[in-house]
Amino acid sequence: MAGLQDIRRRIRSVKNTQQVTKAMKMISAVKLRKSQERLVALRPYASKLMEVVRRVVGRIKGDAEIQPGPIAQSFLSPREEQNIRLVLVASDKGLCGGFNANVLKAATAFAAECPAKIAHLDVVGKRAAEWARKHKLTAAGEYLNIPLTGLQRVVTEISASAAAQYQAGEIDALYIIYNYFNSPMSQTPTVFRVFPMDLDRRSEGRHATEVSHLLEPDPNSVLETLLPRFVETELLRNLLESSASEHGARMAAMDKASNNAGEMIAKLTLTMNKIRQASITNQIIEIVSGANA
Repeated sequence: MAGLQDIRRRIRSVKNTQQVTKAMKMISAVKLRKSQERLVALRPYASKLMEVVRRVVGRIKGDAEIQPGPIAQSFLSPREEQNIRLVLVASDKGLCGGFNANVLKAATAFAAECPAKIAHLDVVGKRAAEWARKHKLTAAGEYLNIPLTGLQRVVTEISASAAAQYQAGEIDALYIIYNYFNSPMSQTPTVFRVFPMDLDRRSEGRHATEVSHLLEPDPNSVLETLLPRFVETELLRNLLESSASEHGARMAAMDKASNNAGEMIAKLTLTMNKIRQASITNQIIEIVSGANA
């Protein structure tokens, strides 16, 4: 059985670890609040933008006289997927529960089941870069240690180059794999095709009963302007979803680690007290035995 000195040393060690986990939980809580504020502010805008794009697409499809422009044809005309571009979003650091394991598992399943070739791979986060090297995939773009304020730069670079690749015929689709933020305790690995767009038929059917709006200068020009902004908005939303998911997962993991440390300290303290009590009892027995002798 471990002595009192060893148990005291273990208690001090666990207490130090508990202080670290509590500090990491507080830091993650602050970062989560910042990411969540931006995400909550962006979600309604992204949803409304998608709705507007679908309405304009419905208007163009319903009017045979309107010919979609080159950008509209690129984003909205699906073709057989032979070469795709994939954006994989993970974290730069660990200690965030199953955050990385779940999204990388989804990426592995997607790479195994997807019949198309991954012609261009972008990785966001060190864990995503490690996944690419493990599966012997060359990452054409690596975005590591990107702060929250730097996500817009990443989005602009990826969306512009991906659109150019699609128009040139180098890729047939743009996919992103990330963790969707449900709550600090729940994140869902998600595979999302940014373009060509997945048009909801129910939404298109609903547009027939809506009031027809005037689009100036014309529906095609409006769509040509909206589509690049739509792609950037969706990519930014996905990166913010992943950022909020990461900090939420880390906060939950550190909270559980702190609670486990507290339970371990309580058990070690109880064991230490039992050993001390047994030692005192033995000393009393020795004194009484010596006095009787």
